[in-house]
Amino acid sequence: MNDYKRKVEEDGRKVISLHWDANFFFERAVRSLDRHHYDKALKYFQKAVEYEPNNPVNHCNLAGILSEMGNYEGSNQVLADILDGVDPAMVECHFYMANNYANMSQFEQAETSLLTYLDLDKEGQFLDEAGEMMELLNKELKRSSSTDSHTQLPVSDYDAAQRLLQQGHFAEASESLKQIIAVQPDLHEARNQLAIALYYQGKITEAAIQIEEVLLQDPYHLHGLCNQVILMQHLGQTEQVKQRMNILKRMIPFQQEHLLKLATTLGMLGEHQLAYTYFRKLIKQQESVHQWAIYHYTATAACHLQKVDEAQKLWQMILRFEPEAEVPAFYMEHLEQIKLGELMPSYQYQLLSPSTSTAYPSVSIEHYMYAEPTYIQLLHMLAHGNEQQQLRALQSYVFDDNDEVYQALRQLLIQPQISETLRTEVKRVLRQWTTAQTLPTDYFRVDTELAKSSLPIVD
Repeated sequence: MNDYKRKVEEDGRKVISLHWDANFFFERAVRSLDRHHYDKALKYFQKAVEYEPNNPVNHCNLAGILSEMGNYEGSNQVLADILDGVDPAMVECHFYMANNYANMSQFEQAETSLLTYLDLDKEGQFLDEAGEMMELLNKELKRSSSTDSHTQLPVSDYDAAQRLLQQGHFAEASESLKQIIAVQPDLHEARNQLAIALYYQGKITEAAIQIEEVLLQDPYHLHGLCNQVILMQHLGQTEQVKQRMNILKRMIPFQQEHLLKLATTLGMLGEHQLAYTYFRKLIKQQESVHQWAIYHYTATAACHLQKVDEAQKLWQMILRFEPEAEVPAFYMEHLEQIKLGELMPSYQYQLLSPSTSTAYPSVSIEHYMYAEPTYIQLLHMLAHGNEQQQLRALQSYVFDDNDEVYQALRQLLIQPQISETLRTEVKRVLRQWTTAQTLPTDYFRVDTELAKSSLPIVD
């Protein structure tokens, strides 16, 4: 041993110490989760807590893996530690504890934790889930759901606004959501939805203000953080994006809906490996009812990781059950371009025949917020889609100053047979070139010889 030590000293070698931090152990934990090595994941999450004991996100991740392993008591102890000292303001821990108690069939304790959560966060991000859980607890406890005032949660106006948003009526949805917020300024979900509606109207600054309001009241609001980082990316705020991404990459949500939101956000910001891991996890958690959008998201992430064959199988699976789904069909037609790197799939997914797809619910618009179709998808839809498909594509399109898109829209506008609704939407998109002042003025004059009447683009 001494001879070896002398040999090392003679060679002038140096021992290089590895720098381990909480983020290192978090990444190891996620990798272990992907391989279903839960014991290793638990060990790594515990290490992350040791390295950053004052970071509540690390504690939440530890509670999450304990819950997933069935150690609900241990999970609740970690959550109680957060509330007792690490971050008492993280009131959603009460909701997580209610979930754990319910899994242990301790329904009265679950009710107590749930009521505490509702008292402390009356307009929180788990409002809908809390209402559903309360209904289940009332059934288990043999009570009428009307006996507790906490279950009377606001839904009607908000649901109507959400429907407008899902249908692409962004201006109408904005007005409806603004009215709701005027009455309930602390309703975070309404502000997040308003931010989405404003974004799709090109009102980026107004959207950012709404998200800031949410995060001022709840700095760990997952949807708010995800929406904010996407906006920062859109505005070119590179350093701020890196800071927010460091937070998001260390979060592992309890709820599938929130895990989906996080995964799509990570994917859209280029973190395809972690997004792929989470999408795969979500697919495994699905049982009898499938959200086929998640299969497309997984396929998209797989393409970015050079796993095109796997993506092909996922798209084929969607088409087996949803033969009229336009998005996977489009990419199946362009597999060679994808393999050659000439086309990369977008995380955008929307079932084009919702009336025939009720058995397989599509994912809420918020989960692919800002995942605008690539210009090649839009061109394909303008050339081959029906009017409803063209409208949806235009409503989702975010201006990127693409001349091919401009020319295609200009040609579509002079077609006399298109409806006034589609004509209005085309004009709205074309106005963005006027605002951006990227084209000369004469680009905005439609050739009257090719049209039956003069169709001014700028009203």
